[in-house]
Amino acid sequence: MPSKYKTVAFDSIGELARLYFSFDMKKTASDMDTIRALNNYNGTTERLNMLIRRCKNLRDQGGDHQGVNVVFIAHEQIEKVYAKGGMITAKGQAPQEPIAIKGLPDMPGKQTPEEVCRAADNVFRVRALNGQIIWRAIREPVGGGGDYWEAKARFDCKKINNGFLPVGYNELFEAAKKAGIELDPAYIWILYGTIGMEKTRSLLKFPRPIKIFDLDHGTVVIKREVEALRKAGEIIDIVTDIDVEETTHYEKFVSELEATFG
Repeated sequence: MPSKYKTVAFDSIGELARLYFSFDMKKTASDMDTIRALNNYNGTTERLNMLIRRCKNLRDQGGDHQGVNVVFIAHEQIEKVYAKGGMITAKGQAPQEPIAIKGLPDMPGKQTPEEVCRAADNVFRVRALNGQIIWRAIREPVGGGGDYWEAKARFDCKKINNGFLPVGYNELFEAAKKAGIELDPAYIWILYGTIGMEKTRSLLKFPRPIKIFDLDHGTVVIKREVEALRKAGEIIDIVTDIDVEETTHYEKFVSELEATFG
């Protein structure tokens, strides 16, 4: 049975990673002493990879003219890339300089951010331009040289204001239509950026019915808008009772996820 939702969102992927860490560590919310170790990263990062790849099935439900949009909200991070062995130096030697610097969605592991970005359809950096918030769909430099903020699109985004895209699903589709671009009905999206870029608020611009896994309790900022839309008959389901520091809440998340897939 297909999902009843047209959009499923995870806010944020960093908090989802904390839930995966808690499950891997068998950590409870009251535990202030258990610290994550290197061996906890494999389970956490692989679960993130498996989730976004399984979301391709959710995206593709309903054939060519329907489908479910899957949106991952993330903060941004700077990742230094070293040559093999570059972060470990012999005693008395200066540490090796990084060979590159990349701006990526904030998630654990060295390879996971790039693997997750490869699995997504659209990776947009959310930032301000001339006082307006935009979705940037083309890589931009981080400082000088060849370093960049990651971005990509599954369509010719350069035809829409050179990749400076309007914020919002309908707004983007209208701009694409004017540019002669035919977009697919559903994508896997990663929207990442610093705080204050209204990433959570932009979720309400996606097709409804929508289900939001609110893992960092950010939907409090759209409480009034959600109430108004619900009164108008819109279906907006928000999951807020998952404690990412509690290992037992992993099963609760999985149960909600399976119900979402239909």
